[in-house]
Amino acid sequence: MESARPGLTVLLVDDHPLVRQGLASMLERESWVGRVAEAATVREGEHAAVLERPDLAVVDLGLPDGTGLDLIRRIRQAAPDCAILVLTMTRDDHLVRDCLAAGASGYVLKDTAPPAVVNALRAVADHGVVLGPQVTADPPEALPAPLNRLLPRDVRLLALVADGQTNAQIARKLGLAEKTVRNRFTRILAVLGAADRVQAVLLAREKGLTIGHPAAR
Repeated sequence: MESARPGLTVLLVDDHPLVRQGLASMLERESWVGRVAEAATVREGEHAAVLERPDLAVVDLGLPDGTGLDLIRRIRQAAPDCAILVLTMTRDDHLVRDCLAAGASGYVLKDTAPPAVVNALRAVADHGVVLGPQVTADPPEALPAPLNRLLPRDVRLLALVADGQTNAQIARKLGLAEKTVRNRFTRILAVLGAADRVQAVLLAREKGLTIGHPAAR
């Protein structure tokens, strides 16, 4: 596996100090990690996302003042380019799907072997999507290839593009910076093998992707 780019800032959000310390100890030995920040609650996690602008966040779902799902959405607002991995004891297909739709790129259970957790973090940091062993997602209505290779959040973005909306309009609707919309759309083009916006729109329409499609909600 290729290494994640070096010097990344990683945010760990878990209300158990021993879990955070264990993760921090593992990550501090990784050459691609530059800094590790910690938080124990949704509020602290959101605050840290604003201050630290992390490249990668590790989020537990059971937090004292809310849920990790809430925090995923808040991190996406505060640090739109941050990759997010859920690390939890909760095994629920519907919840996995909800986390991915909210903006997470990975979901791993806490009983996963430490080396596998580190590999999952590296993959997510490199814009990959990771579901740990024994984790499955309750899928939305199936999309045909190559649209089925997109992250759920990118399916919605592509549907908005296909609807004729500008980057500025999409940024306002999704609560993102225009630069983030442009960067994400560049990755969408690469995944689809499309040369430009026109080709991507034609492909989306040919495959039946609209803003009313269940996968784009």
